[in-house]
Amino acid sequence: MTRSQTIPALHKAVSILEYLADRNVPIPVKELSFALNIPPASCYRMVNTLLEHNWLCEEPSGGLRIAFGLAHVARTYSGLETRLREFEPTMRVFAEELQMSVKVSLREGHFATTALRAEPSSPNAITSPIGSRIHLAIGSAAAVLLAQMPDHEIKTVLDSAPKEAWARQQPDDVWKRIRDCRERGVCFELGQYHPSVYACSVPLQLTGTDWVSLTAVGWPEHFAGARQVKIAKALRQRVETHN
Repeated sequence: MTRSQTIPALHKAVSILEYLADRNVPIPVKELSFALNIPPASCYRMVNTLLEHNWLCEEPSGGLRIAFGLAHVARTYSGLETRLREFEPTMRVFAEELQMSVKVSLREGHFATTALRAEPSSPNAITSPIGSRIHLAIGSAAAVLLAQMPDHEIKTVLDSAPKEAWARQQPDDVWKRIRDCRERGVCFELGQYHPSVYACSVPLQLTGTDWVSLTAVGWPEHFAGARQVKIAKALRQRVETHN
């Protein structure tokens, strides 16, 4: 979906919510208008709409905060967030054992989003900031998420991939990773998107309904020779222990 197919006013309303969430202190409407470059009249109308839906609340000082009504909208993520917090200590230990970065990714639309990550103490680990997104046509973590979907939906997702997704790979490469995940419970991405970034991913059922991908990410030398098998085995063992 291109930005021309979106609604500018909605982007501005979302920016208000994000601005307030980032600061977590009461913010007056005038500051929102100035900081976000939203015309005052438009900003007031957006704020009043969000107040009416209990997504914002107004303090006695006149400042605005995120309201509990927004938690109601996001309640489906509460169980997932709890399990992610529970899994975080395991991730940190696992990253040290492998001496590689480890991440959990979940599907949001046509993208894989990093929901949890851990890096080892070594200084040259590859990082993947929480909240970063990449199209589902790219990488082993995305292939794990695609593998949980019916084939006709996968085709729709791949048809939406940006051109850069196919610079070093073909759709058949993505389908192979999906088949590997379905048949063997593990898949690899060995420099097909970025020549220096290698990864191995396995599916992890984090809640009764939420499947995510658990991924070890490293440099080519991390995956040399028999290390590929060892990494895949270690990931599977973590999943079995968690479940």
